[in-house]
Amino acid sequence: MPELVYAVTKFVAYSLWCWLGLRMFAPAYALLKRSLKYGALRWLIGLGFGIAAGIALGSVSPESVTRLYFSVYTPLRVAEWLIMAIVMSRERSVASAIANPLVWLWIVGGIAVSFASDLASPEGMAGRFCVGRCLC
Repeated sequence: MPELVYAVTKFVAYSLWCWLGLRMFAPAYALLKRSLKYGALRWLIGLGFGIAAGIALGSVSPESVTRLYFSVYTPLRVAEWLIMAIVMSRERSVASAIANPLVWLWIVGGIAVSFASDLASPEGMAGRFCVGRCLC
């Protein structure tokens, strides 16, 4: 059950953040249905990256958890939110989306949303970092 709460928390947080991105960059497309679709896509991207990170990291020593958590998940989340920014900016070219400083501000906020929603993970609820088992 804690894993379900975590997964739903991630989905809701990602959907809300995608809705905000749509409101910022394409207000005519900021619909609940589209936000939920993008939130689900972001959740699935995170699941894939999280599984890959878990396999790549293998066993993690308790002494290195904090360092690994931020050093592994920060670049992964930059990539994940960048993918979402590109997918969500259908009207513009990829180059113009990447060159927009507001897009990067939204990406940084998305990274913060990702880290904050990790607090709902079983490890986060126990006061630990979830390295190798996070739904990025």
